[in-house]
Amino acid sequence: MKITAQENSCRYGEEGVFRGTFRFDNEVLGDYTWPLCEIRGTQPGPRLCVSAGVHVNEVSSIEASIRLQRLFEPEKMKGSVSIVPVINQPAIHKYSEYVCPADGKNINHMFPGRTDGTFSEVLCDAVLNEWVKGADCYIDMHGGDLKEKVSWFTIFQRTGDDEFDAAACNVAMCFNSEIVLALGPEYMKKPGRPPTACALRKQIAIMTEAGSNGLLSEADISFHVEGVLNVARLLGIIDSQPSSATNGRSLCDSYIWVECPSDGDFHAEVEPGSIVRQGQRLGSVRDVFGDVLDEVFAPATGFVLWRITHPSIRKGEALLTIVEEAQAK
Repeated sequence: MKITAQENSCRYGEEGVFRGTFRFDNEVLGDYTWPLCEIRGTQPGPRLCVSAGVHVNEVSSIEASIRLQRLFEPEKMKGSVSIVPVINQPAIHKYSEYVCPADGKNINHMFPGRTDGTFSEVLCDAVLNEWVKGADCYIDMHGGDLKEKVSWFTIFQRTGDDEFDAAACNVAMCFNSEIVLALGPEYMKKPGRPPTACALRKQIAIMTEAGSNGLLSEADISFHVEGVLNVARLLGIIDSQPSSATNGRSLCDSYIWVECPSDGDFHAEVEPGSIVRQGQRLGSVRDVFGDVLDEVFAPATGFVLWRITHPSIRKGEALLTIVEEAQAK
């Protein structure tokens, strides 16, 4: 990484607050710079990396990354907190849903990436091996794209190593989540999210979700901010009283995609975070005359993780996701 400081910044690597930009080494990424704020304490300690903006419309998480920059005081912390507010630089001001405009791929499904791949694949490799490498923990924050409404949830990766899995779960539980999703070891066999890629090298990472429809919400912003601060407390970076959880943080370990059975307008009858029972009606698909074309029923008992908010949808596209509680299996 080639790092450039702003005029009002300390030097990179020194105690204090660094603000500036950086370029990754791989020439595939050479046309872009990334913003970086890194707060380094007066005492040595753990390193926490925090990112947002893998999906640029998930604005509550991006705003949280901006506010977090002002909440760490070097003289009152050990170690460092490194923050990249927007990962998907090609999508800025293009409002791309889910994908990176440089190659049309979803960055969130490309980790750990590759050095000789397309833009998104190279970016994932660079994020992990140039920025996150050596960090004690990595948090990637998300928050509902332009036509999504999500529950408050976190994701961590299980590996089969009980000690590692417990440590990763403890980090995921730092957020006031309705749902904590533990991905099974089988997810490590293919590209995926940062928690999965980092687990391959026994590095703890989690993904967080709170937000909807590309709108700023103080509650969603606070979910991310307070959760990151709690992780910093857990790691020993800061020493203050953690914020308490008011939601259930139900541990789930599988999820089921529910697809639209026909072209039309989907009218949902359930909301993210709610419990649904197998066979319960989730909503109906109607045509432009208001006639019901299909009804949609829950394939299993569990929690609604997220749902699409724009009613117009094609056959075969995802309407929502249901996650099942771990202890119920």
